[in-house]
Amino acid sequence: MLPRPGAADLLKMAQQALQDHVFGKLEGEAKFAALMAVRAVAIAEAELRDGATADRAELRAIQGLYAEPIGDDLVAARKRLAADIRARRFASGTPRDVRLLDALTAATAIRLRAVNIKYMAQRQRGKGAESAV
Repeated sequence: MLPRPGAADLLKMAQQALQDHVFGKLEGEAKFAALMAVRAVAIAEAELRDGATADRAELRAIQGLYAEPIGDDLVAARKRLAADIRARRFASGTPRDVRLLDALTAATAIRLRAVNIKYMAQRQRGKGAESAV
């Protein structure tokens, strides 16, 4: 028995089928709708492939902003960080403030890579801080 394809494989096959067999037959709004569907499939595939890694990286970056442990719940860590930003607990111009900007920029760049692959590939970003732009 052959192994069953995983979710990422199925998404890739659906994307390829749309590109190979559907686009050429569509025009106008129908073609635009198909393009949007292919883009949604590509985003879902990227999320399946990279989402957990991106979440772990974001959590580590948030944890690095605090001297005390803040736990392993990304949603709770984001809420605490947002509350601390609103309360202005990151003094401007300090090393902690720079680490905050780097963490927020890196998290945003990771999410942008998933939804705007071509743009971020053109930027050719390394693994360093994105705020060095």
